[in-house]
Amino acid sequence: MGLEARNVTPKQQHIKAILLDLDGTLYFKGAQIPYAARSLIELREMGFQLRFLTNTDSKTTETLRRETAAIGLAVGEAEIFSAATAALRFLQGHPGKRCFCLLSKELAPEFAPFHAGEGAVDYVLVGDFRESVSYDVLNTAFRHVMAGAEIIALQKGRHFVSSEGYNLDTGAFVQSLEYGSGKTAKVLGKPSADFFRLAMRDVGCSPDEVVVVGDDVTTDIAGAQAIGALSVLVRTGKYSDEVLERSPIKPDYVVDAIADVPQLLA
Repeated sequence: MGLEARNVTPKQQHIKAILLDLDGTLYFKGAQIPYAARSLIELREMGFQLRFLTNTDSKTTETLRRETAAIGLAVGEAEIFSAATAALRFLQGHPGKRCFCLLSKELAPEFAPFHAGEGAVDYVLVGDFRESVSYDVLNTAFRHVMAGAEIIALQKGRHFVSSEGYNLDTGAFVQSLEYGSGKTAKVLGKPSADFFRLAMRDVGCSPDEVVVVGDDVTTDIAGAQAIGALSVLVRTGKYSDEVLERSPIKPDYVVDAIADVPQLLA
């Protein structure tokens, strides 16, 4: 096992739940990372609760469940905690608030109970709305913000890469609203502490009872540190030695892959 301990702490003895990144940690470029499925079985047999974290802001948890099942990963829909899940939890915790939603067609029905339609709104909720983006739609959102609505971003990625090349991500549209209004968005996806607190609440644990496992120092490990949880960085997905060395954010452990995590926590 390739293991490097950065800041070993007694917290490891109290772990009850594992918050696992999906893309880059369990699968990469549409294929399961070797032994990922077996690792999940081992972690479940060890008694850990599992939650699967993703900044995906265009798909439902049922779609994500089907996609992971298609590559051999046994992930329950209720175990998936996405940026959209975090937004739903946030809105459920603020009953009566009205939203103007910029979302994908797939997610829109889940947020319909919070969508205001006409009139003043409390929040402008921004996710992946590439299917409906236009100047008029964005400007309507901007006017709501100028009238006092708070900008809520499902996530704030700058761009993503698809088979066609680089694509603008949700953060580019969030920043246009921020720039135009002079306001700062509340971000509910990784690496915000809000995202990880909501996921932690989902498993009913405190920070010293969870460990965050992921391939990205700037989102997964930063999020773990934001809530005071133990962190494990895997050398798969977007992991880079150079990025880790440059980053002021350091994980508690670095392992080669998800297959090393059961032994680490045994």
